[in-house]
Amino acid sequence: MKKLLRFLLIFTLTIGLSACESNASNPQTTGNADADYLGKYLCTGITLDGLTMNPNGKWLELNADGTVTTFLTEEADEAEWKLEGENFTMTIAGKTVGTGTLQGNELSLEMMGMEYTFVQEGTGQDGQEASSSSGSFATFTCYGNLYAVRYPTDLFQQDPAGLSDLYTEDGVKGWITKLDTEERVTEWLAGFDEKETNENVQDYQTMEYTVAGYPARAIVYQDAEGWHSEVIVNFGKDMGNETYSMYAAYIYFTGDTYVSVWNEEIQGMINSLSIDG
Repeated sequence: MKKLLRFLLIFTLTIGLSACESNASNPQTTGNADADYLGKYLCTGITLDGLTMNPNGKWLELNADGTVTTFLTEEADEAEWKLEGENFTMTIAGKTVGTGTLQGNELSLEMMGMEYTFVQEGTGQDGQEASSSSGSFATFTCYGNLYAVRYPTDLFQQDPAGLSDLYTEDGVKGWITKLDTEERVTEWLAGFDEKETNENVQDYQTMEYTVAGYPARAIVYQDAEGWHSEVIVNFGKDMGNETYSMYAAYIYFTGDTYVSVWNEEIQGMINSLSIDG
């Protein structure tokens, strides 16, 4: 039951599964009719409420014993799979957690509001599909590939003068960085609270939600310089490596209007945050 609840919770977030030892029971062996479908499927697209997220590095593998290995975040997990005609079902402990269709080499899967598309590896379609699905999007990696975000290149471009800067032609600017100690995370969150009572700040809003499986806090406010949105994704531990420590990701945008700093494109970029460390 704990595994089921965890699985259902993770799929309500911008990004897939968290690590946990698998407790899959009574896996069913797939029949010969399903043998052609076995193997790894590379993710070519992820959407949530119309927002496009980064599919790079995500995959699942259909095993002959009726289990499916998923890698939709930084570690793998397992469930069970079943195919009836073209109808694909994924379950944990007998409870359905995903449904979709498996046609030829393409798998479409819906899990708790998130829509995934996969193409079977080695079919000659996976690279082509991934390229076409990325379209006008690019992946921007930060700090030795510790994490990445996916951004629409027709709206946001990388600023060659900055390591983590994004900007638009109409003047919206943003940057992405990391907080490298627990103390800095605490200090910056306290700064969020201070802005609420700052006499120079107007239209202050704060919200808590989840990004990439981790608690996040966002504020949106207006001052003499314009509108601002700030987000801290708090990992609760060091998610870095030997070269870079990282306890949180910090994302910031500023522009002339509320819409310009907190629209669907910016929310999609935040929700596409992928942790590689």
